[in-house]
Amino acid sequence: VSRIEGLEWLGEFESDPIDPGDGFEDPKDADKQLTGQLFLVMTDQQALQQMLGYFNQWRENPDLKFPSGLAPLRQAFTRLRAIRHWDVEDRLRETGILADWEDRLTSGEETIPFEAELWFRSDPGRRIQAESYLRSIVSSLGGEVLQQCVIPEIDYHAILGSVPRNQVQGLVQDPATRANARLLVCDQIMFFRPVGQCAVSLPEDMDEVETLSQEVSIDSEMGDPIVALLDGLPLSGHQLLDGRVDIDDPDDYESAYQARDRSHGTMMASLICHGDLDDGGGPVSRRIYARPIMKPQRTFRGQSVESIPQDVLPVDLIHRAVRRLYESEADQAPVAPQVRVVNLSVCDRTRPFSREMSPMARLLDWLAWKYQILFIVSAGNHNGDIELGVARSALHTLTPVQLQGSVIESIAEDTRNRRILSPAETFNGLTAAAIHQDASTVALNLLINPYEEEGLPSTVSAQGPGYRRTIKPDVLLPGGRQFLTEKLGNAHPKAVLEVRPYSGPPGQRVATPGTRGRLADLCYSRGTSNAAALASRSTMLLYDMIEELRQQSPAMLPSDYDAVLFKALIVHSAQWTNAWGLYQQILKNGQNSKRFREYVGRFLGYGHAEVSRVLACTDQRVTILGVGQLQDGDADEFNLPLPPSLSSVAYRRRLTVTLAWLTPVSNTGQNYRIAHLWFNPTRQNTLALGRLYADHTAVQRGTVQHEVLDGDRAVPFQDGDAIAIQVNCRADAGEIDGPIRYALAVTLEVEESLNIPIYEEVRSRLAIAVPVQSVAGTTGLPGSLGS
Repeated sequence: VSRIEGLEWLGEFESDPIDPGDGFEDPKDADKQLTGQLFLVMTDQQALQQMLGYFNQWRENPDLKFPSGLAPLRQAFTRLRAIRHWDVEDRLRETGILADWEDRLTSGEETIPFEAELWFRSDPGRRIQAESYLRSIVSSLGGEVLQQCVIPEIDYHAILGSVPRNQVQGLVQDPATRANARLLVCDQIMFFRPVGQCAVSLPEDMDEVETLSQEVSIDSEMGDPIVALLDGLPLSGHQLLDGRVDIDDPDDYESAYQARDRSHGTMMASLICHGDLDDGGGPVSRRIYARPIMKPQRTFRGQSVESIPQDVLPVDLIHRAVRRLYESEADQAPVAPQVRVVNLSVCDRTRPFSREMSPMARLLDWLAWKYQILFIVSAGNHNGDIELGVARSALHTLTPVQLQGSVIESIAEDTRNRRILSPAETFNGLTAAAIHQDASTVALNLLINPYEEEGLPSTVSAQGPGYRRTIKPDVLLPGGRQFLTEKLGNAHPKAVLEVRPYSGPPGQRVATPGTRGRLADLCYSRGTSNAAALASRSTMLLYDMIEELRQQSPAMLPSDYDAVLFKALIVHSAQWTNAWGLYQQILKNGQNSKRFREYVGRFLGYGHAEVSRVLACTDQRVTILGVGQLQDGDADEFNLPLPPSLSSVAYRRRLTVTLAWLTPVSNTGQNYRIAHLWFNPTRQNTLALGRLYADHTAVQRGTVQHEVLDGDRAVPFQDGDAIAIQVNCRADAGEIDGPIRYALAVTLEVEESLNIPIYEEVRSRLAIAVPVQSVAGTTGLPGSLGS
């Protein structure tokens, strides 16, 4: 395409399933649906018609002679099933815009807003032309353009606009009207999107609010923030947050907030600073940085929410908020350049992951690479009804185990409606889903506990996979037990459970402004936002541990590796635990058995992250950390000394290896990820261990590889033998321009009941030598290994 004058390559999407035909069939199964790509090319109408003509002629005569300069079309045509216009339905499909417009019309809104995502043109002049043309259309309809945002680094060009209600009334119900509407047929537009959809509901039922029983002391020596919270405005004067939160509000969102409305940001700040108050974890040693990106408002449906304002493009707001941390603005220095983690517990409910990376996810990936920071994002919540496979009359006859199985089956069958929400598909970020777990001891009456066992994904937690079937969510952390109620008054013959908000237990106990904005109130909360906040809290605990290691040997773990260390260690602490066996028992069948590990990954990710496991070693568990940087074609080899006590004995042992990195990305190629790092866990498998848990191919699709190996065969080896772990690097979707930083975590453990001091044996052998070598090329930190 690039060799033909007048054609501009825009990118490619994964396509929907394709019916066989036109010479494209699976040779083993002619009726099997196929996968493919949607290739996107920009040209003018005359050239498009000409190309369509050549395509049709070529299909009738494959020996067709092409005019000079168009010969490359022949090569393209052999790989194409069809060529067509990007049409109105493409701009509207699965965006939620028509439903949004219908709701706004029904509620009586006179001005109807929209976000138009334009085709990104690499030529600035063409971008200006596209913007001017769209502005003229909006103006001719009596509307206005409120904002424009262009971020070339992520191929993003969008316009926020609005038009009078009479301009969209006919579009909602009548496809024929849509086909001729000037706004919808504008060739410059890729998608229309609703606005104001990054929102969380303000609690209505606060009958169960508690009050702090004692004052909380404030530590005047608290360290500077390494975690930034982009959320609603926290009630910073709350006794649990006073002196612990640095508020930065350059857009003066505070002026729109009453104290009682500062709900979600207060809860998230409370979880980051203190964790679940019933869990007794205690406060962290550092303040957090908080910037409000939401305001309270009442939706057109009359619901009270905190949301990104409707007059702001979310991508632009997040871009400005993160850039302000690290770059000067006018005469002001960066406000928090020491921040290494950004918590984003806000999702776009109209953007469940489908085929392509959302602009917000692309933004996070680019910013993560640019500033070498870790974004921790929530997977998203789905509060829809759960229709069980049993009759209504049989619901109350189910045992807890039977109910649990029915709930798991029903949620699995509803996967399409429970996908992760933007920006949870982020490659460089860490996506956190929620486990049905908390430390509360009392539950409200008349509520139904859907699960008998602990460690299972919350019924509201969004599911993967991510882009190109990456493992998403990455990890699961406690998000509070979400109890349910039976849905009454419906005529459906099946039993239906529903989510109803409540502020009492069960759940995670957190600070809240309550209904009066009081400074000592507490309530209970649940969801994936909580899980993300706890993951961010974990990074502060990890930071303290890493700082202790640095004091012992400052050169081994440089501070510019913090983001990849946090990412590696959180995932390193994850295990599938009992959920794996339970999901096998309930969901495995003849259709999914061959790829069941990959299938179940959409629910379990890499598993339940228990960060306490990597904060300290035990006599029977030793964890090694390594960092380095690689270019395309390079490799580092790490050697883990084997403890002699494990030689020739049939003790069960487990080896866990986790590799994490940040990658630059390609916005126009389907591969997207430029840098692929990996290791082979079965190479030099001295301990004869076998793989557990996640699918061995799925673990290499993202930017974190987490492998768990287990076994109990008696294998002889000599004192001085080691497990070799080679970290490799190759280019995946483009050239690697600079070194790729990575972190490696390795844990070897045996059962605690065994009196084998493997920690001391490994530690003493590491003290003799640290055998880390570059296998090819040059690495930035040879020998960077710490225990």
